Amino acid sequence: MVHTLVLLLYVMLWTPCYSADLDEITTGACSCSNSTQEEVLEACHCSGATLSLIPPDINDGVVHVLSISQANIEEIKDDTFLPYNLTLRDITITYVKNLRTVQKNVFRKLPEIQSITISQAPNLTRFPDHLFSAANTLKVLRISHTGLQNMPAFSQLGANRIMHLVDFESNQLKELTTNSVRLRTEQLLLDYNDIRFIEASAFDGCQIGKLSLRGNKMLTTLSPDTFKGIQTLRDLDLSQTSITHLPTIGLEELEVLRLVDTYTLKIIPSIYDLKSLQLARLTYSFHCCAFKYPALHDPARHAKHQAFLTQAHELCDEKNLNTKSKRQTMGNFEFGAIVGSSNENVVSSSEKQHFAFPNYLLTSDKIQFRDGDSMIKWSGDVQPPSPTDSEQEDEEVFHQGPAMMPQAKLQALCGNLSVEREPINCEPVPDALNPCEDIMGYEWLRISVWLVISTALIGNTAVLVVLLSTRSETSVPRFLMCHLAFADLCMAIYLLLLAVTDLRSTGYYFNYAFDWQRGLGCQVAGFMTVFASQLSIFTLSLLTVERWFAIRHALYTNKMNLQLAAKIMVVGYAYAILSAAFPLFGISGYSSTSICLPMDTGDTASVAYILLLLAFTGFAFFLICACYAQIYFSLNYETRHCPGERTLARKMTLLVGTNFACWAPIAFFSLTAVAGYPLIDVTRSKILLVFFYPINSCANPYLYAILTAQYRKDFINLLARYGLCTKCAQEYKMVYQQPKSAQTSLPRLLHTDSVRTAEVAV
Repeated sequence: MVHTLVLLLYVMLWTPCYSADLDEITTGACSCSNSTQEEVLEACHCSGATLSLIPPDINDGVVHVLSISQANIEEIKDDTFLPYNLTLRDITITYVKNLRTVQKNVFRKLPEIQSITISQAPNLTRFPDHLFSAANTLKVLRISHTGLQNMPAFSQLGANRIMHLVDFESNQLKELTTNSVRLRTEQLLLDYNDIRFIEASAFDGCQIGKLSLRGNKMLTTLSPDTFKGIQTLRDLDLSQTSITHLPTIGLEELEVLRLVDTYTLKIIPSIYDLKSLQLARLTYSFHCCAFKYPALHDPARHAKHQAFLTQAHELCDEKNLNTKSKRQTMGNFEFGAIVGSSNENVVSSSEKQHFAFPNYLLTSDKIQFRDGDSMIKWSGDVQPPSPTDSEQEDEEVFHQGPAMMPQAKLQALCGNLSVEREPINCEPVPDALNPCEDIMGYEWLRISVWLVISTALIGNTAVLVVLLSTRSETSVPRFLMCHLAFADLCMAIYLLLLAVTDLRSTGYYFNYAFDWQRGLGCQVAGFMTVFASQLSIFTLSLLTVERWFAIRHALYTNKMNLQLAAKIMVVGYAYAILSAAFPLFGISGYSSTSICLPMDTGDTASVAYILLLLAFTGFAFFLICACYAQIYFSLNYETRHCPGERTLARKMTLLVGTNFACWAPIAFFSLTAVAGYPLIDVTRSKILLVFFYPINSCANPYLYAILTAQYRKDFINLLARYGLCTKCAQEYKMVYQQPKSAQTSLPRLLHTDSVRTAEVAV
């Protein structure tokens, strides 16, 4: 009986460990299973808060993949993995919040190790120097979400063979010092750290295919020699950083550049510095314009390149080379169009066939020509290749597939040179809101805007000077016209800001686009134009209502007084300031276009904001139309057909017409854009901006003040105070002092008020 119980207990305890039918083995807090891919691998996982050290006897020492998670391990010692050193390939340690120390030789004597991952260890702040140096077979190294503040030394990492991935994402790295990174890897990821600056030659001697520094928002400074000495770099990601300058030394072979959400970078490097660039993902569309128009972006480098082409022609003519190949026509150096996200216009360099003369090879900025044993060198874009036994004199070399530098190829055939350049696939592509053009776009528009500015500035300044200098009692119409002139003067200043900036940046606006659109200038200009337009509309409406009330209720004693008008204008100023302030706080925006108008409709709030402005403008227009219609039809038939009232009707029509010409086109095209069917792009909208948008600002001072008899009287009196036009001032004084008849019929009173309205307000 006792023997039977012992036998049963033995079977219960040991049978699971050796059963051929089960592929999972349990040892303490660890469990193992077979992983069958190309070969059978033993994968073991250990976890639990009670796990303070890694067991030395997991699966009888046969472990290929080992993962540790949510353990209470504080230190990983040198001999931790020795029991598995003959088989261990993959180590993953995650969610070990108490881990503080990793000893120096822990990964030594692991001849099969290929992947090491340490993640979610916030108290792990440093690694011993050369911790991974002995791991000669290592392919993948991931250190993420730890407290690591400095890059560990990588003296021999990747020395025997190039690693696949080195990932130090989401740690607390502060800086990269000179020679702090020494390794060979296809990918080095340093994303989402706290890196603030990178010193010169930080990657000197490295061979890195892709380098990513994405998400280092505190990264502001890159030394001019940051990438000096780096080899084989093809892909660079500096997205979501705060750099203000991108150094180009070491980026000659760069093919992919990512600078998404890098709002602080003002000017992109010249395409002549990024000779191999094929794909660019940037923040601003005007940076893509720089790639499209290299001659405007960097005139000095472009001139140097053109000089190189001229020298190349002269050298070929001098040598008078003869070849049996077809002659090719030399064309201007063109970069072609910018290619967007669609690939239908993108031709891979490997799909093209290129011819190159044996004695020339395009590389950097030198050209060298082989003539026997002698060599001629001069500044340019080519240098000779090393000679090979297969090269035959006067024979061309055919390259099927990509050459050393597929983006820029120099062909020297029969004394003719041609340079080809692949179009760069660049995003964001310049669009309708931000085309590759100057602020004004057209030359004739650049001239016209100065005529409009002069008219508005002179007219509104003249109105303000005269009305504010007069000594007569301030009336409500005079008070309102002062505010109307102030609003229209602000509109003229907005156009002046645009015109001056256009004058400074003509021909290469995209070099100034960042400072203008993202700087204070565009914010001030945008605020000023919205404030001016809304205040002008409000004041015009109030002025029209005041005139309507004065004529329709001519005998009513409680007319609008100056105090009430001032209170209403306070409301008008508050509305105008509030309307102009919304884009400063992210509702629409002034930086979306070069003309600084709130044309961004990317979200619901922005659409609602634009619709509110349009609704207020539409309401004001119909109110003005209704008031002037009632003013006109309030006169009887005989009065409407007298010469004075026909003049009044013409002036009313002119006032309504100018308002319609100013507001209707803007409202129509704005509504179609908000509805998702834009009928006009920014280039053509600039015509509206110059000739329609400021119509009221130009016309109002003349229609409401300068062309009226009252203004002429005030102007002559102002001149007379300084000893000018005294005779005319005396004549005006005598006319206005003539006694008026006390007995005036109601139709006559209406007629007098109408004439006064035509001269003062209408």
